[in-house]
This record gives sequence, structure tokens and C-alpha cells, in this order.
Amino acid sequence: MRIVFPDGAACLQDRNDLLPLKKLGVVEFHETQPQNKAELIQRLRDAEAVILDYSVMDAEVLAQCSSLKFVCFLGIGYAKYIDVVAATKKGVTVAYTPGYGSVGVAEYTLGLILSLTRHIAFAHGSMKQGTWEPGRFQGIELHGKTLGIVGLGPIGSEMSRLAAGIGMRTLGWTRKATPERARHGLTLVSLDELFPASDIVTIHLSHTAQTERLISRALLEKMKPGAFFINTSRAKIVDNEALAELLQQGRIAGAALDVHEEEPVPANYHFATLPNVLITPHIGFNSKDAARNMLRIAIATLDAFLRGEELYVANPR
Repeated sequence: MRIVFPDGAACLQDRNDLLPLKKLGVVEFHETQPQNKAELIQRLRDAEAVILDYSVMDAEVLAQCSSLKFVCFLGIGYAKYIDVVAATKKGVTVAYTPGYGSVGVAEYTLGLILSLTRHIAFAHGSMKQGTWEPGRFQGIELHGKTLGIVGLGPIGSEMSRLAAGIGMRTLGWTRKATPERARHGLTLVSLDELFPASDIVTIHLSHTAQTERLISRALLEKMKPGAFFINTSRAKIVDNEALAELLQQGRIAGAALDVHEEEPVPANYHFATLPNVLITPHIGFNSKDAARNMLRIAIATLDAFLRGEELYVANPR
């Protein structure tokens, strides 16, 4: 089998990590992104299996891949990069790599919460500018506070475990409320109950048509004036215009945002001007451990396919 990486793989830590894949076929690894669609098609023309990073395999590209049987997207947002309908019509199996960074994103979220509520990043910036203002940065302790977790998939569940470990009370909302989701002492509630009761709200949902702008102005306005808002999932889940207004008015104490409507963010990015907002460049997933997990899961999906099985398949037979 000819296995092609057409656009590199940011998750590759060491070329030796490809050795298990080389047992499944001949591996062709392109270090760089293709310059255009024509170059992408040229790289994919003889591929039987593709491990895809961020190139777009639309219907036009797929039509040129006469030998293609399998594509695995490195991540979970495969629908943005692969025309699954066209792939299905062509008989191509589409897989993805869920759960690769659940621990890493949850730990990063906890880091943002600590940094925001104890003003760590802001105090660091102040000292780097040569000032000494210890009285300015009075924070809050997390022990005994309530964390509201919106979304209880692998990341949300890991957040519940971490929060319980430092003595926080946890409330959670999920679209699929079952007793199994109420882990680590978490209490399942409605969104209308979660927002006013939480000292910190953290979002852990995938972005779909059903979740877009789910976190509405009405919900945000229910938050306590001293509460904090965290988003490490996707920006379009939130009414960000309303969030910015409430932060500017002091009706929400602060926010930490790792995801943004435009990435990279524009030069006049509004959240960057707000003194109570901590922003980072979408790096919650970016750990060496998560990268290795991503590649390991991708290899496992192809191995399962070759054995006639399905693992993390988006278009099951």
C-alpha cells in the first residue's frame, strides 16, 4: 500500500515514529505544504492511503485520486478539509483522530484558569515592564469554588477530574445527559442553572450547526459579576460580541480565550485591548504527548482498515 502525507504532519516528533506505519506500506512524506491544488493532486495521484494535515481534499481533488481507498485526518475537524460525501460516493473511507489531546487541553485549561484568577500572566507582563505592583494583583482561590463545564466529552470529563482534585465543586451540561457523564462528583444541570451558579465557566464543545452561538448573550448575562469565562474549544460557539461588551462593562470579571473567530487574529483584535482578558494563539492542544497520540491513533485507524475493521470512521460502511 502506498501511504502519502501530502502536507507534512505537525504532529510528527521523530521520523522513527513512522516505523509502525512503514510496516503497513510504502510511506511517502512531503515536508512542506503544497503550493496549490495542482501540486496537492500531483502528490496524491498514486496514493492508496492518505494521512492529511490541513490541505483540502474537495470533490475535485478526490476525483483525481484513482487509487485512493482511505484518508485519515490528523485531528477532529475533518469535515472542513475533506468532502465526506464525495469520498463516500467514491468508496473512500474517511477516519479521524479523536481524543488525542484530551488530557493536554484540560491541563492547559486549568493553567488558563489559574493564570486568569491569580493574574499570573498580567503580573508577569507588569514586571517585564519594570513595575512592582503586588497589591494590584489580588486573586481568588479555586478550592471551594464552582466550575461550570459546558460539554462533557473526553476533555470536559478530564476537566471534572482535575477540578475535583483541587477541591472545586463541579456542575456540568451535556447534550447527552446520562448518569455516566456525572463523574468525579459532578452534578448535571441545565445551561440556565449552570451559568448563574458558576464562579468559572469553561467551554468544551465541538463546533456544529447545533452548537454555533449556543452560548448566547442571555446565558452570558446570567453569570455572576465576579465570575470568569474560559473558551478552549471553538470561538463560534459563543456570542463573542456580547462577551466583549460584558467584559468591558465589568459584568464578567475576566476571560481566557485560546480560540478566536479569525485565526490569526486581526491587528485591531478587540479582545486584545481589554485588560481583563487573557488571550493565547490556539495552543491548548499543542503538547508533545498529544502530537504522539495523534499520529499513533492515525496509524491505528489505517491498521484497523487493512484488517477489515473500522476505527474512528466518519463514513461507516
